[in-house]
Order: sequence, then C-alpha cells, then structure tokens
Amino acid sequence: MIITSITWGSDISLFAEACDELGIELHAWSTNELKNDDAKLEQCIESFEHADVIILRPTSEGIWDEIIEKMNNDVPVISFGYDTSLWKLSNISLKIVATVSTYHVYSGLENIKNMFKYIGKETLGIEYDVDPPKELMWQGIYHPDALSAFENIDDYLDWYKPSKQYMIGILFFRTYWANEDIEIVDTLVRELEKKFDVIPAFCHGMGDKNTGAKTSGEVTDGFFKGRIDIMVDLQSIFHAGNIEDSVNALKILDVPVIHPLVSYYSTMDEWSADIAGMSSSEIGWSVAMPEFEGVIEPVIIGVSQTKEGHGSEFERHVPINDRITKIVKKIEKWVLLKNKPISQRKVAFILHNNPCASVEATVGAGAHLDSLESVSRILGAMKETGYSVDVPESGKELIENIMDHKAISEFRWTTIDEIVDKGGALAMITKEHYE
Repeated sequence: MIITSITWGSDISLFAEACDELGIELHAWSTNELKNDDAKLEQCIESFEHADVIILRPTSEGIWDEIIEKMNNDVPVISFGYDTSLWKLSNISLKIVATVSTYHVYSGLENIKNMFKYIGKETLGIEYDVDPPKELMWQGIYHPDALSAFENIDDYLDWYKPSKQYMIGILFFRTYWANEDIEIVDTLVRELEKKFDVIPAFCHGMGDKNTGAKTSGEVTDGFFKGRIDIMVDLQSIFHAGNIEDSVNALKILDVPVIHPLVSYYSTMDEWSADIAGMSSSEIGWSVAMPEFEGVIEPVIIGVSQTKEGHGSEFERHVPINDRITKIVKKIEKWVLLKNKPISQRKVAFILHNNPCASVEATVGAGAHLDSLESVSRILGAMKETGYSVDVPESGKELIENIMDHKAISEFRWTTIDEIVDKGGALAMITKEHYE
C-alpha cells in the first residue's frame, strides 16, 4: 500500500513510525512546507499519481486550492479533521472518514497504526486485523521520569513526593503528549526542578463533553488549585468555556500565569533572523489574545525543527535552551514577588508622554481613555489591598500633582532650578560619564 498524506507537521512523525512498522510506503507532506516551497509542492502533486490512498487534513489556507485541483480522484481520498465541513473533499463513505478522524483524535502510536490498517482494509480490501479506536486519557499529569501519565493528582503526588518550598504548574496541549512531541516540556521541567517542584498537566484545551475531554479551566481547577505558586501556560489560549469563564477560572486559581511562546512556523535560524520574532498571525493568536486574560511574560522558548526518521521528514518542536533558562529566572522572581508582603512591594506606572509636541497635553494620554482616572482608581484598589500608596482623589488631582512638580519630559522652557524647587530630583553627571 502506498499512501500520500498532507496533514499538519505534528502528525507526520507518528504517521511515519506507524507506516514503518506496518511496511506501508508513505509520502508525507505538511501544509506549512508546501506553501513555502514550490518544488516540494510539485513533488507532492506528482506523488498523487502513484498513491493507492490519499489522506488529507485540510485547512482554509489558499495552498489547498491548488492541491485539490491537482488531486487524483481515481483513488480513495480521505479528508478528515476537526472541521467536518471539509470532510466533503472525501470520495468515500463518511462512516470511514468519521472512524479515521476518531483514530486520529485519540492519537498515540497504536491508534495510528490501526488507523492505517483500517484504511487498507476498508478502501483496498487488504486483510488486516484491526482494533477499534482506543481512547487515550484526555487529560492527565505527565513527567519525563514516569512510565506513564497519571489520571489524578493524588497518584502523581504520591509518586513524585514534593520536597521543595514552591510548586510550579505547567499546562500544555494533549497533542504534545499523544504525538510524543514533548522535548520542550521535558527541558522546561528539568530546568524548573533545579529550584521548584512541578506538576506538568496536559489537556485538550477547549474540552468536549461528548468525549469527556475537560477544558483548561477544569483541569487547572482539579490539578493546580491550592497547590501551585505559579502557572506556566504553554497553550496558545486558556479555555474554560468563554472569555468570562476563562478569566474567572484564572481568578480562582489566583497565581501569576506565565505564558511562554513556541513559534510553530519558524526554525531556529528563521526565528533568529526575523526582526519581528513571530509572524503577525502568531502574535495575534499567541500574544495579543492571551493578554486579555491577564497572562504575562510572552518569551519565546521553542521553535520548529524538521527531523528525519522512518524514511520521512517530520516536524518537531525544540527548546531554545537559553530562553528556557531566561523564563525560569523570571519565574523565580515572580515567586519571590508573590510571597513578598504587599506593603513592601514597589510598583511603577508608566504613563505616555510625547516629548516633542504639546508636552503638557500628552501626559498620560490614551486614545479615547481617561488613563489618569484609571491610575487613580487602581491606586485606590491597591490601597484597600494593603499597598503603601498615597491615593489621589481623582485623575484630575493626579495630573495637577504631576504638573505642579513639573514631572514631564520637557526641558526647553523649564529650568533645572524650577524642577528642583518644585520637588524634583536631578543628578548632575559629567559629559564623559554620560557618553
């Protein structure tokens, strides 16, 4: 049996390993490599002519128009995935498509091997002994030293035997675990364990009541609540139903949420050479949207890497070791800050102030926002919580205080003497020191 597959890069290693064990010839391509390489796209289209079966996991990207146009429909075509509207690209029974999709969703090597055997038996009449899709756990706790994942927190803690002062929770996608794409998680666990205990948990993210898959919020509530000092969220977005539910779940958790990033479309060399660091779509999905939930520290810790094995190239995600070290140092600082008495914490508010035009008018400027009033109210809330702050009665009083002290970036008409007289502080340094 010869199979051509076009799927996500993260699928290919399991597909290749399964086909290698079964003696199936696999020509596997990822959507990402095809849209960036015309030569590979041509090779992929040529492989249609020799395939006994074509497997697709399509997306809405434009590259698929050309793929579909050139596809060989004289052989069985199976189009599967989460978006059932794209199953219509299949030319076989939807029952077969649904079963293939179930094998894939459950994932794991044995399921993928049985998926290919099922495809061979149902579409080509090959006599395979096929086991039905076997459900793997949808959420659990993983550790690189454990023989298998743990379904509940008590079993994990009995095995792990925490010994350090602070505990860090790590939340990551189930697909990392099911596809054995776990190197970033392993590296992060090892680095964190130099100073902390860890609970590395995986889940489906959005959850699915029909399968028993829990949301990110349900998993953190069951595994992390009351046990951790910091959460490291490796999922793109934290899901607990809707935005309001997600924010409430994080409030209940009541710890800082560190949100390191993985670039899914860049290699190490591409990331190093890119002044932006990430594509605009990745920034929107992985940085901007999570910020609405209040997560912090979007430091990139991993990139994509093409590896070879089982006769195919496949995509894996690998750590950037010095960035892992960097984020762990940040986590250590946040743990110390979290446990510092509130009255001793020092907080800075940075207000916008354009120094080039209308200096006085731009202090604390924010488009369509009364940022000064916001600062005043935040300071009031901090005072009630125990911070040692003097609270202005309003944004108006705050701006008057700033202007009275000449605390603005304007040195054309304001003399040094005037700033000092109004309570400002200046340090006089030599030209050489300044340079």
